[in-house]
Amino acid sequence: MAAGRIGSKIGAFRRATIRGFNPNGTVRIGLDEGPSGKPSTYNVPISAAWTGKDGEFVGGYPEKGQSVVVSQGQSGEWYIVSFINSNDTFSASFVSSGSTKMSALRPGRALLQSKNGVRLFTDPNIGIQAGSARSFMHINPIRDIISHNFDSEYSFTEASRHINQPIKRDLSDNLSRNVLGSTLDSQAYDSSLFSVGMDPLTAICPRTVGSTIRNLPLVEDREIIYEFARSFRFTTDDDESAKYDDPTISSQQPKVSRRNMRSDAFSLSLEHPNHLMETIKGTGVDAFGNILDINRSPLPIGRTEPLSLRKNTSKSDAFNLIRGQHRKAIAYHFEINARKGGIDDEPVPSAPPDINKIDNYARDRSRLSVDIDKEGQFKINIPASSEIGNIPLLTRHESFSVVDAKKTGEIHPDEFVRNEDKQDILLESFAGKAIIGLSASNDDLEGFASPIDRNTGEPIKYGTAFHDITKVCISFTENSPFLDASLDGEPTRDFIEYYPEHHLNTSFTPLEKIVSDEIIISGPDADAGGRSGSINLDGFLSLNIGANTVDRQSMWIDTAGGIVANIGRDLRNVSYAGRFDGDVFMEIGGAGIGNTFDSRFAEVNDGQRLGNLQVHVLTSNGVMVFKMGTNENGSAGVDISSPGNITISCQQDMFFKAVGAIKFDANMIMFHAEDAKRVVQKIPNKSI
Repeated sequence: MAAGRIGSKIGAFRRATIRGFNPNGTVRIGLDEGPSGKPSTYNVPISAAWTGKDGEFVGGYPEKGQSVVVSQGQSGEWYIVSFINSNDTFSASFVSSGSTKMSALRPGRALLQSKNGVRLFTDPNIGIQAGSARSFMHINPIRDIISHNFDSEYSFTEASRHINQPIKRDLSDNLSRNVLGSTLDSQAYDSSLFSVGMDPLTAICPRTVGSTIRNLPLVEDREIIYEFARSFRFTTDDDESAKYDDPTISSQQPKVSRRNMRSDAFSLSLEHPNHLMETIKGTGVDAFGNILDINRSPLPIGRTEPLSLRKNTSKSDAFNLIRGQHRKAIAYHFEINARKGGIDDEPVPSAPPDINKIDNYARDRSRLSVDIDKEGQFKINIPASSEIGNIPLLTRHESFSVVDAKKTGEIHPDEFVRNEDKQDILLESFAGKAIIGLSASNDDLEGFASPIDRNTGEPIKYGTAFHDITKVCISFTENSPFLDASLDGEPTRDFIEYYPEHHLNTSFTPLEKIVSDEIIISGPDADAGGRSGSINLDGFLSLNIGANTVDRQSMWIDTAGGIVANIGRDLRNVSYAGRFDGDVFMEIGGAGIGNTFDSRFAEVNDGQRLGNLQVHVLTSNGVMVFKMGTNENGSAGVDISSPGNITISCQQDMFFKAVGAIKFDANMIMFHAEDAKRVVQKIPNKSI
């Protein structure tokens, strides 16, 4: 035997056993045949299928006690050549049903597997599977399908977090919480969470046996979308603004922040505005494990004896009662963490709004939300815009490439091209009569107060699709065609021309306008706020509304301001045809909502106001007027004025009564006009 060698010649195989591991990436082996009958130990490199100089590696540490085949190289160093299968790796009962350790090994299949059955294999017939025999991801290029059957699925990116699993919440106290990893994306955090079941105060259990009670686990698909990339750690506008002056400033964050817990739900707040949007599908459960009704109030499931699987002696009765309560639980939740400007002279957001202030009906804390319970009832809240918010214009839009292709014919509509303004989406107005202009009261938006119409090259104005909304009830305004205004603003023609002495000619005060013709969208004078949306329906709408049980009522409407409407007409020249099954009651006048309710209108007299009903009917001879309300002298009265005839008839008696006098004034008063006429002439002045 040559010096420096033990046993057989260089290159011959020997049997050895893994004795241990070294921190430098080598393992310690013991040759089964050594001098004096004792195994000789050597440090050898880890056996790898492939390695690279930049850390590339395919392989793993072998287990202690693993039998290997080794060989000695020219320099006398030993190398692991292969592993020797243990006797129980393949048993005599090896079948394809998955009952043995190596059941996933098939002809033509490459398998990577750990001792607990976690495996990865590629198969020419079914593709790639990663996981275990029970739970795995399957990538099948033969069928072009990717699928998995894991119980839970998490996704954490710079843009969002997505949780799809049986509902789990963190119910531990901060003092007893023992989480080594992240409470957001660590899988180890899952063991610190509690599953929430049909009865949230009873442990989850698949069957009722002894003291354990069957309790079904609830599930959810929950997602939060961020406004800014999460790694930049945006907190509040105040904190972020300060960083532009002093980059070293860093606001103190709590040790356990609910914003960084994946179990957190239903907690959007402007205290943490980077959580922009939340969607929950399944059953609505808050961060404390409470099942929520449509008002986000905890349902009493598990808290009363009849609604508790633990306390109710009849488990089936408890189940039925709990299922009835679950119909009130939220099944779908969508919310946007709406942010607002102030309503003062400088409408710019700063600190989060004070949650203890309820003035202005807490408008600054209003968030857009849609909640639908399991019965299908919905609750929708849509906030109002700030004074520098959007004005939703009636526009259509096209991409620049499509517009340019149709205009010049030199490019394909799908070609990616840029224009000089670097504006891809081009707008056009389809409002039939849009004359309300948008302007800015400072230089912030100079030239950008309103988008440009691609067809006219002019700023797009605000209006409605079919009518000029500023001309609604024009006969009530200073621009009435029945009033010719002189230079000093006084009318030169009587409102009721045929009767100059009529008190309506002196008491009627035309309105300056019904709708403002300008909206200021920026600066200290901005008044674009208070808008919750715009809906355009290009076609017919059929609306059917049922009734509630308590009053058999179908609709409540409560508006803080007035309504301006222009109703078109059908092919029969009918603008409104209605039928009422019951009585019709209408009350005009009364107190407003109170000028302390909304600080924008604090100086408006919103107290008791006497009502007035005035109807103008336009005719070829002039305007017909029906007025019911307070006259110029403060007394209540009714006025009917017609530039044509007025006919009043009845089949039975007609009764006139006045506490004062009944006065008739005409050039001629005729009685029994259709046959035996009896006439009273105004001139000469004689009694009958």
